[in-house]
Amino acid sequence: MRLLSEKLIDEILPLDLAIDSADEAFRAYSGKTAQLPLRSEIHRENPKGTALIMSGLIGSEVLGMKLVGSVFTSMQPPRKNTTCMMMIWDAKDLRIRGLIAADRLNEHRTAAGLACATRVLARPDARTHLLIGAGKLAFTAALYISRVRPTSRLLLASRTPEKVTALAARLRADPRMKGTEIVTGVDLGDAVGEADIISTLTTTEHPVFDGRRVRPGTHINLGGAGRRHEREMDDAAARRAAFWLDSNETCRQRTGDIALPIESGAIRDDQIRGEIGELLLGRILGRASESEITVFKSLGIASQDLVLGARLLDLAEARNLGTVFDEKEGL
Repeated sequence: MRLLSEKLIDEILPLDLAIDSADEAFRAYSGKTAQLPLRSEIHRENPKGTALIMSGLIGSEVLGMKLVGSVFTSMQPPRKNTTCMMMIWDAKDLRIRGLIAADRLNEHRTAAGLACATRVLARPDARTHLLIGAGKLAFTAALYISRVRPTSRLLLASRTPEKVTALAARLRADPRMKGTEIVTGVDLGDAVGEADIISTLTTTEHPVFDGRRVRPGTHINLGGAGRRHEREMDDAAARRAAFWLDSNETCRQRTGDIALPIESGAIRDDQIRGEIGELLLGRILGRASESEITVFKSLGIASQDLVLGARLLDLAEARNLGTVFDEKEGL
């Protein structure tokens, strides 16, 4: 069994490998070659905390389980501590392949999923990217999306100017963003009107941009607001757009960005084209024209975690990286 640390994953994970893993995961989910039981949830009080357990079988090779835990400490003010670990087996012989520290892996798999969708939905000439939200996912999302659509201008917007300043400094210091003009202090309305790609990564309950300002041909990634009462996109944008979802059933039921405008009548059923995996499999069409506004809604599906974990272990095994322990003869 091989142990992969957070630090090692950040050092060795190529952007292209993560994006291709997302492609594989979306195809497996929509192609019904992934078995993903409903997640188990454990809730407790004193201290208040939650554990989420997600498992799955991808094809005939990858069997895995991820545990995400959070707990509020007794510190003043209370602080939320989280942890995430993933175990991957070889499904053919039940050999334990690896144990993966997966806090940062969550960020990679989410950003890679957004990039995968951007690769097939954004216009080929898209070069100006507006990123709304400056939380922990923002840096990774900027990197991944710039990989599939080379970004000449990256516009950063957030309700917290200090976070924007820190994010901009980190991006400017990364050689992978060389040649990209990183702009802070933007007027959000003007930025929406300039953007070819808009990515939202917030936990807001209310829309974060004016959909009337979105230009024809823009691609929008809705990567935050994962609960039924939360939404990042307003009805004005929803009425004008075509939608692709990571999971048709889950997004319709659990995400305010889809469920609420359906209820209000802002989204007609024919505007929801289907799952991104169906597009990747060639079962449905993608962007219909240069002027169409395309939207990808990401909630996250377990196949993304498990495929990325397995491909990381492929890389680690090939390069003999990580810590190998508990080796048993015959296993």
